[in-house]
Amino acid sequence: MTNMGNSKTLSLNVTSERARGRGELVVSAPAAALPGAVERAAPRLPGITLTGLWQERAEFAADMTWKSFGMSIVLSFEPVDAGTTRVLASSTPAVPTTMMDFGQSKAQLSEVLAAVAAEL
Repeated sequence: MTNMGNSKTLSLNVTSERARGRGELVVSAPAAALPGAVERAAPRLPGITLTGLWQERAEFAADMTWKSFGMSIVLSFEPVDAGTTRVLASSTPAVPTTMMDFGQSKAQLSEVLAAVAAEL
């Protein structure tokens, strides 16, 4: 378990390989609370824009930097039980042939997940 300064965060795990990232956040909150948390967190994410928000998922676009050609980030909300939700996150580069992003996908996934957790 990782304590990120939020008592609702039960665990956080983020990895990346070949400019593609995966992450999992488990929070002590119902799945219905996640879209609102994403909406509140989005303005605090520099260089990352919320492009779509639904009850079961959210989509973001990350800007191009010297480390990355940009990327797409998708969060999926899966209820574990009535009061616990698993947020699965993935990132893919905007340019499909990208093989290296100098850790940018992992950093941005961690930033998005931490911002969402802070809003719960």
